[in-house]
Amino acid sequence: MGLLIAEGRELSLNQISERLRVSRASVSTNARQLAARGLVRLKTHSGDRQDYYELSSASYVQMLQEMAGRLEKYASVTEACAIEIESESEGAARRVTELSAFYRDSSQFLGNWATVLLQGKASLQDKKQ
Repeated sequence: MGLLIAEGRELSLNQISERLRVSRASVSTNARQLAARGLVRLKTHSGDRQDYYELSSASYVQMLQEMAGRLEKYASVTEACAIEIESESEGAARRVTELSAFYRDSSQFLGNWATVLLQGKASLQDKKQ
């Protein structure tokens, strides 16, 4: 993804592989994963058998949304741990609960930020039309 950001244009799997000096199979696997997450888009050209990838227009916002989702999962897991250890150590449970709250607050912040960015992008597109 970093190479696509730096280049600012679509690149074929071969180009990415050569530039990064890694196997084409590795590039293909990682590019498919990034595409499945909506961070890059697969492109094809008629008459050309190569796959090309370009940065998705919403990739940065998508990354924020994914981070928010992971942090929400961490919050749930740590909250469950706090409940389990409360009978053994109230102090430990309190600290783990604080960590859970940090994860939840961070998740909400990133989710809200992503929403604001999407709304701003939509507003800019409306102004262009």
